[in-house]
Amino acid sequence: MFARIGVMRALNRHVTRVFNPDRKDHHLGQAKIEEGPMKTVLIYVNTTKQVGDVDHLKVFANEEAADRWFKANDPEGVALEYEVLGTAEQADEFFESPGG
Repeated sequence: MFARIGVMRALNRHVTRVFNPDRKDHHLGQAKIEEGPMKTVLIYVNTTKQVGDVDHLKVFANEEAADRWFKANDPEGVALEYEVLGTAEQADEFFESPGG
């Protein structure tokens, strides 16, 4: 996973990211999020921090949370939306110990 992050950082090193407040709203809305599993998250990468640093990545459940954080911490920052893969049940199966 760290290699993938490194590759993405290298590929996007010279890309200037601009936040577009007019973009289409992709999240399900508060009522829908509470009814079902989360489908997407927004991820912010702080390229000034080392991989593994607690402040290197920020993951937001919705755009409102990301907007609040950006206003307080990095007004020019941007978070990209990614699909959440798998379900909670699949994660439980993945993390079970082999002997139990």
